[in-house]
Amino acid sequence: MLEFRVNPEAFILSKVGLRSFDEDKLAANFDALMTALVQRKPETIKGRYFMKGMVKTSMGPPMKVDLSKYVALASATTL
Repeated sequence: MLEFRVNPEAFILSKVGLRSFDEDKLAANFDALMTALVQRKPETIKGRYFMKGMVKTSMGPPMKVDLSKYVALASATTL
């Protein structure tokens, strides 16, 4: 089950994993989250759905994430 929330600034907040997870598990969870967001894209949204992506630990600095795969997927679902 995926849980996420969107704050007033349109930031998506969600937990992707735990410190004990290995890299493959974290990547799979992130992919599942992003795919679910693409599937729930409202039809009224035109243009770019994802602007930029950042992932951060609870106490660490944010790290940029390449969202080109999900931008292309979101664009393809509008055709």
